[in-house]
Amino acid sequence: MGDVLPALLLGVLQGLTEFIPVSSSGHLVLVPHFVGIDTPGIAFGVALHLGTFAAVVLYFRTDLALLIAAVFGVGDAVLVSYYRRLAALLVLGSIPIAIIGVALRGVFEAAFASPTAAAGFLMVTGLLLLAGEAARSRRGGITGATADIDDEHTMLGHDPGDPEGLTLDAIGVRQALVIGFGQCVALFPGISRSGTTIAAGMSAGLTRPAATRFSFLLALPALIGATVVSVPDLAEGTAGFGPLALTVGIVAAFVSGYLAIRWLLALVARDRLTGFAIYCLVVGGGSLIALSAGA
Repeated sequence: MGDVLPALLLGVLQGLTEFIPVSSSGHLVLVPHFVGIDTPGIAFGVALHLGTFAAVVLYFRTDLALLIAAVFGVGDAVLVSYYRRLAALLVLGSIPIAIIGVALRGVFEAAFASPTAAAGFLMVTGLLLLAGEAARSRRGGITGATADIDDEHTMLGHDPGDPEGLTLDAIGVRQALVIGFGQCVALFPGISRSGTTIAAGMSAGLTRPAATRFSFLLALPALIGATVVSVPDLAEGTAGFGPLALTVGIVAAFVSGYLAIRWLLALVARDRLTGFAIYCLVVGGGSLIALSAGA
């Protein structure tokens, strides 16, 4: 039972920080270090990803059903065309991380052993978020095309909270690749996957809500790929966490992840990401100071 509370803490951390742009990997390295619990191994991290994967599937279940139907040509012609194109762009955006993640896996995994690296990269996340917001501000009122259907349960139509940029239905090959390469940077602990992909999307011309939605959908193939690659690690055990603790961690990651998605999508429709950038800079900088003092 002594492993349940740490698993709960790590599960909540994973769920919240996987989608809120403050880096789940960085927090999973820094928080255990400072509170004095064992840093979770790769296998436990993979298990927690099952919870966040389920959160994305549940929240975007309508879009995922339409994506699958579109691949097989089932449904309204406009929806089939839109979602078939979106599916192709998601595949395209996933190619960079599939290649770079496998080729340099050892380099990225080695970085997880260093709280100092995680703290430094957390500050990089803050700078990337500021850069993305700055790029969006410089556009000054470019409005993208919209689709023929506007349904609150799908991702078609206008982004009413942010008219400055391309809406999701106007995303192209260039934007998908820019976001895909941005996702690769987040393989380092401390660099937020959602933060870099949202910032990359805004820098490539997307509105903040569109970049956020594409980022969340792009998480699905990334999470699947990370799980498949790490199956051998998962088979070796979950670093001292028993079945009950493991279940608690996964459920905590699922619930907190789902709530984080709902909250962030509502937030980005009206507010900037500057607050998250400041958080990353302060926590990263504070952690570096504490680590240099021997903490």
